[in-house]
Amino acid sequence: MKNKIYIIDGKTYLNHINDEVHLYGLLHQLAFLAGRIKDEEDVFHVLDAAKRYGEIAEEKFQGWGIPGRYLVFGDPRDLKDLMAKELAEATPVPVEEPKPKKYKDEYIIPGYGFRMLVGDIHHLIVLYYSLARRLSEAETEKDFLRLKKKAGGYEKVLKKLYRSLGLPEDSNAAQDILEESIIRRHNLVRLEDVEEPQDEGDLEGDEVWSD
Repeated sequence: MKNKIYIIDGKTYLNHINDEVHLYGLLHQLAFLAGRIKDEEDVFHVLDAAKRYGEIAEEKFQGWGIPGRYLVFGDPRDLKDLMAKELAEATPVPVEEPKPKKYKDEYIIPGYGFRMLVGDIHHLIVLYYSLARRLSEAETEKDFLRLKKKAGGYEKVLKKLYRSLGLPEDSNAAQDILEESIIRRHNLVRLEDVEEPQDEGDLEGDEVWSD
C-alpha cells in the first residue's frame, strides 16, 4: 500500500467529506453542550445528545463498510475489500523519451551565404598572415613604426567586419554571440526547422553546414 497512488470516484470522495463534516459538527456540538453544564438537567441533556450522536455515528460506520476488526487491531490489510470497492490503483503512464534530433545542429546555407562566409574567413586569414609576416620581418624601430601604422588599417577592416556581423566593436565577442551573428548574416536555416524534406534539386547551389 505504501508508495502507491489510487484513484477514488468523485462521488465517493465527496460522501466521505460530508460524513467527516457531519461527525465534526456532532462532536463540536457535544463539546459545546458539555461546556455549558450547570445543573443536573443539563447533564441529562448532554447524555441524551451523546446517545443520539452515537447512534448517528454507528449508522454511518456501518454504511462505510469498515471491518470491526480494523477498529481493534488497525491492520491495513483488513481494508483490502473496502479499498477494492472504493479505489482503483493508478497506473503510472511512462513519460516518453524525446526522440533524438535527426539533424542536430545542422544548417542549410544558401550558396551566396556560403560564398560570403568563405569570403569573410579568407579575409581574416589574409589579415592574420599579413600581420604575422610583418611582425616576423620587423627588426628596427622604423619597421615597428610602419607596422603600427599598418595596424590601424587592419583595425578599420576588422571594425567593418564587426559591423557587418552585428557585433559590438568595443568587446571580444563571445562564441554564442558570434554564432548567432554568422547564422543571421549568412541566412543559415536549421535543418530540423525545415518542415518538408527538400529534393536534391531544391538544394542546388546550397550547402549543408554542420557544427
